[in-house]
Amino acid sequence: MPGTIEIRNLRNIACLRFEIPDRGVWLLTAGNGAGKTSLLACIRRIGQSNAFPIHFPSSLRSTRLDDHSNGVVTYEINGDTVEYAYRGERWTPRPRSASHLFDQFGYASVMYIGATADRITPRPEDFDTRNVRAASPALIDAANQIFETEKFSALRTINLTRGAGNDAFVLALGGNPQTYHSEKHFSLGELCVLKLLRLLKEASNNSMIIVDELEMAVHPRAQVKLLRYLEDQARTKSLTVIFSTHSVTLLKTIDRRRIIYLEKQDDGEIKPVIGCFPTYALGNIASDEESLPDLMLYVEDLFARDMLTAFFEKFSDEKFQDPTARPTIKIVPVGPFNAVVSFLERNRSVLPEHIVQRAVLDEDVVTDTIAGWRRNDNHTQLAKYQRLEEGIKFLPFTPEVGLMTFTSDNLQAFEQDLRRRCGDNQIRIAQFVRTFDRTLAGKPQRESAKAATELLIDYLVQRTQRSAETVREQLCGVFAHAGWNQFRADFLQLFGPMIR
Repeated sequence: MPGTIEIRNLRNIACLRFEIPDRGVWLLTAGNGAGKTSLLACIRRIGQSNAFPIHFPSSLRSTRLDDHSNGVVTYEINGDTVEYAYRGERWTPRPRSASHLFDQFGYASVMYIGATADRITPRPEDFDTRNVRAASPALIDAANQIFETEKFSALRTINLTRGAGNDAFVLALGGNPQTYHSEKHFSLGELCVLKLLRLLKEASNNSMIIVDELEMAVHPRAQVKLLRYLEDQARTKSLTVIFSTHSVTLLKTIDRRRIIYLEKQDDGEIKPVIGCFPTYALGNIASDEESLPDLMLYVEDLFARDMLTAFFEKFSDEKFQDPTARPTIKIVPVGPFNAVVSFLERNRSVLPEHIVQRAVLDEDVVTDTIAGWRRNDNHTQLAKYQRLEEGIKFLPFTPEVGLMTFTSDNLQAFEQDLRRRCGDNQIRIAQFVRTFDRTLAGKPQRESAKAATELLIDYLVQRTQRSAETVREQLCGVFAHAGWNQFRADFLQLFGPMIR
């Protein structure tokens, strides 16, 4: 039987009692600050012991920063309960003997997937064509059906040599010898859906699948086909699928009895409204500033998103003394630059005209790619770029190259700022920064910067016991704060014309 979760005093939730739905596909939606993300984290904990530290990281700097000490999450099933709370260093159960309670929920596994732009790009030493295998026919058929294409008939996978779990997608292009496109050539929507399809294939019967806003970079027609595929898989494998979304298309498509809307009360209590009409949920969501930002920016990957977010904060701090005058912004990582441009072109007619939409690409697109088109008289590509040129802007650097170059020039000061940000005076980053080879140029330099950045992030994850996402945000925050004077003019020129 389904169990219940009760959340108290956690982030924006004063109280939320949630009965876990039965088998099938359920759409979970909510307005700003209604606790949707926190609820998903607590559901994830049923099957994954590291869910709390991933979703609720605590600050090492101050007990008054990111403090979860008042939060309590209680799980109940068959009359038995277990309470989890943050007690000093970690989330612990009471009574400890009840920590096995999750087994009673009856899920063979609990799997989580969100819209992230993390890609596995094989290095030359990893890419042994003898390890390339045809992707599952069921996965290929589903991907072709959802995206209305035959493109994925050439989908392959390769298990890389640098460790278990690095099973990457590649697309066979033909030729002799055979050539391939790596994951960096997939759009964010394509890659997220492929990962979900693989997850569904691997899921045992009676599993729970948590899908967090994966439709973000998927065209509405593909959203509907994905929903129908999920419904079919849920019936076939007796799955419980909880899909969090703000998608108007999905909310209008699914049986309304399977919509769960989290409604925030004046006293902070959150009440689940199950089976509401789509217009009820959409009427509340549509007024949410998170759903309709003033600026919608499309970027290539998560690092570009976090970098742009950090510098926009500095821009806003300088430009808007009155916090109520600050524009709201949403930055969406889409994929390779050509996918970003296509997404901008497609999405212009979807959002209201008053929302400013721009593609913000890495510097190397203009210095390398577009410059190459001009040298080679590639009129087809140039014509597409020129048609959308007014909506395309550029960062003053490629994120990893900008970070590593600035850090190399200001190593001691950057290290001190990073120590303050992380609350750890023992952090030492010189050995990682020095792996960046500044004598290189073009693609080799970008690859060197990305490798050095990955080493630095891995070190900080181990050192601070925080997630890679949190560490990446902190690095970008330190860079924006320390590098604002150097890059101020660039970002004033970038953001200024967008503010009407």
